[in-house]
Order: sequence, then structure tokens, then C-alpha cells
Amino acid sequence: MKRFLYIFGMAMTLCCCSSKEDKSPAAEATKSDSGVNHLYAYYDLRNEDPGCEVSGFSGCESFGRWSDGDTAIVDLMAAPMAEITAKLCIDRVICPDSEPFEFDVEVNGDRLSHYAVNGHSTVYVNVPKENLGADGSARLVFIFKNAAKPGKYNPENHDGRKLGFAVTNITVYGYSPKK
Repeated sequence: MKRFLYIFGMAMTLCCCSSKEDKSPAAEATKSDSGVNHLYAYYDLRNEDPGCEVSGFSGCESFGRWSDGDTAIVDLMAAPMAEITAKLCIDRVICPDSEPFEFDVEVNGDRLSHYAVNGHSTVYVNVPKENLGADGSARLVFIFKNAAKPGKYNPENHDGRKLGFAVTNITVYGYSPKK
């Protein structure tokens, strides 16, 4: 039953909350008759203030923000006891097309996922309620396997940053039980 409610809640959230016009800087709960509150938050990393705390990223550019170093952190807030999915829109990666860019994701200290992506990608990080803080906080730590200075692949590029991926936005979908 729990799995059914999770799948049903996520499907309803994706159907009801996918409009790009409804961009909120913090998680919002919408009440339903299903016994759960649906959560939705949109964070635009192209803005100086994306609406969430980020570290390990360069300043914002027209397409988003590059990770800068071997790790990057995004701090998100959901509701206590929520099940959430963070959707990352990755605009570009530092690796050539023949080599995937690899990274792990830890949430509040627990390693949850490993990804290998090429170029423009959408990555979904599923965060069970057991991995959220008691207040609904989620610290996503991205640990890069092959971040590099751009000069590694293009000797004419003298950018001194150690880049990994460029993220355009993060959308959080989820649900929490009604109190």
C-alpha cells in the first residue's frame, strides 16, 4: 500500500505540477483528499538567488551554474516525513561525447545513487523519507569522479576552474502524510 501511495502521489505531482509558470522558491504543499500533501518546488540556478543554498558552484551564467571542484552541495527543504524526487536539468558536462561524466549523490550523509551522463541530461534523485532530516531538510552532495579543467580537452581554453556539470534548474516533487 505504501508503494502504491508513493507511485500515485508522484504521478499526481508530476501531472499537476509540471507547469514552468508555477516556479516557487520554496516547497509548497497542496492538499488533496488522498491522505497526503503534494510538494513542489522549483529552483532556477540561472538566477543569482536560486531559492536554495548551493556551494561548490561557480557564479550564475545564462545557462545555469557549473560545479567547481570535486564536490558540489545543494541544500533543499521539504516537509518532515516526505518522500521526494529531485529532478536536475543538466545543461552540459565537461567530458567529451565519447566519455560519460560520472558522479555519486549523497543525501544527508548516505550515498543513494551513481550516475553516468553525456551532455544534456535529466537526472532524478529519489530521496526516501528516512534520508530527510527531522525538519525535512535534504543536503544533496554531488561527488564527481572525473571533474576536470577545460584545458584537458581543449588546450586553447585556459579556464582555471575544475568543472563537472552545469545545472540549469532543480525541481522537487514529493508527498508527505497529512497530519
